[in-house]
Amino acid sequence: MTSKAKDKTNDGEIGRRSLKADGGASSLPVYHQLTTILRQQIKDSVFPKESLMPSEMQLAAAYDVSRVTVRRALELLGREGWIIRKHGVGTFVAPRSAEPGAGEGRVSGLVENLITLGLETTARLLSYDADAVAPTTVAQALGLDAGARVLRIERLRFYKDKPLSVTQVYLPEDVAGLVPLAAIDDRPIIRLLEGGGVRAQRAEQTISAIPADDDAARKLNVAIGMPLLRLRRTVFDADGRPFEHQVGLYNPDQYEYHMLLSRDNSSARPQWRHIG
Repeated sequence: MTSKAKDKTNDGEIGRRSLKADGGASSLPVYHQLTTILRQQIKDSVFPKESLMPSEMQLAAAYDVSRVTVRRALELLGREGWIIRKHGVGTFVAPRSAEPGAGEGRVSGLVENLITLGLETTARLLSYDADAVAPTTVAQALGLDAGARVLRIERLRFYKDKPLSVTQVYLPEDVAGLVPLAAIDDRPIIRLLEGGGVRAQRAEQTISAIPADDDAARKLNVAIGMPLLRLRRTVFDADGRPFEHQVGLYNPDQYEYHMLLSRDNSSARPQWRHIG
């Protein structure tokens, strides 16, 4: 039976759990798992700013890991700027102003809409492949045969000089010609398509969270294993034909997805509906 005992330090709480027991469920080293947990607890103010963190011994006991593992996790958090270690005194949560991504600089909403409204972002082209083989999920989304060729564009977008997102856009051959390499700039790809006469009518979108692999971590300048927002979107024209599929990974320190919901009570099963 899992113990419900909790250790407390300056109102922060750590629930006892064994990371060793999770070893088979995660490919991440244990110290990376612990880093991810503690980073999220700091973000959620489980450990308030400038508060004293639990000691290495307390953390080792709470998560059933060695003090060497705890020390490596804390060293990583220190390099990222989340904590400040004072020799002979203890480990403290960094002041809010020193935390990565702190403040009012987080983007919220559809990035494409915000760019259109004047959000100052820049995009760096990472790759442009006009003869890429569509991955199975992309081919299905675009209604293409397995192994179909598509235009694949990968870009890294920045907001306030910090990596915001890395996005892969896939276009079928019949619209790919509207987006030549020379035309790509900071604008969203869909704006280039609309400039060529393609009109978006609707889109299907899925948002989920995934851990950053080494490639995404390097591009977005985050730690391996850090949770990222993944947005997958397929855009359709007025005839119901899919013409763009996009997969974006977003740094949650820079981006959050905000929605307006309306309660529909017109049926026997009331539902929340997205209105903006």
